[in-house]
Amino acid sequence: MLSATSVIVIASVVALVWAFLNFLTISRIEIKSGGPSESTALSGGGNDEATTARLIEIYEAIYEGAESFLRAEYRVCFYFVSLFSILVFVLVSWGTGWDMARGTFTALSFLLGAGTSMASGYLGMKVAVYSNVRTTVSAQLPGWTACFNVAFRAGAVMGFALCGLGLIMLYLTMLAFRVHYQAPEDWVYLTECITGYGLGGSVIAMFGRVGGGIYTKAADVGADLVGKVVHGIPEDDPRNPATIADNVGDNVGDVAGM
Repeated sequence: MLSATSVIVIASVVALVWAFLNFLTISRIEIKSGGPSESTALSGGGNDEATTARLIEIYEAIYEGAESFLRAEYRVCFYFVSLFSILVFVLVSWGTGWDMARGTFTALSFLLGAGTSMASGYLGMKVAVYSNVRTTVSAQLPGWTACFNVAFRAGAVMGFALCGLGLIMLYLTMLAFRVHYQAPEDWVYLTECITGYGLGGSVIAMFGRVGGGIYTKAADVGADLVGKVVHGIPEDDPRNPATIADNVGDNVGDVAGM
């Protein structure tokens, strides 16, 4: 019979390996437009090379914007988490009769949770932007199966990587804390300290969700007002710079914020 440790480690490794395999599958798709045809859902004509160059141009603009935005946001999150961990330490220590060990472990688990959430959000954002252009290329093929599979696999990378990384990090944190709380009657204190892990992850997710959401909504409204109302440019037209900003916010808020 498998022990709990074996189940946790195997599940984590399988999740991370499966996420990596899905990423490899996506990476094999070449960014090259096949051009519109009667068998695809695309309409209108165009040169394949020009379409491919335009795809890469828009993809790189969104990729660079999402990278810059998330780095700037995580820089603010780093300062917030550092200060908030001190507050967690003080409040937990005070609430437990100045038990410094419980305060320290809770603050430490809070930092680990925040770090795991940052790593998962950054990875998910990069994979999402990386996959968007490949989903577009796959959508030129007949039917919807190819583009659906690419989009589904891209989501699987984030989902499995997050679960695998979170599970193994949480388990390793509990093992480390168990060095101090060795007696079974003290394990209730260990589980109380671990609650900081969830708090840290939730704080970073909230920053990503709210920050990215506000950013994308401001860009969306600006794109609609200036593009459609003032200049008569269709919605989500890449000629409107605010459309790129809108997609940047969508990738940050909807991926890193989850």
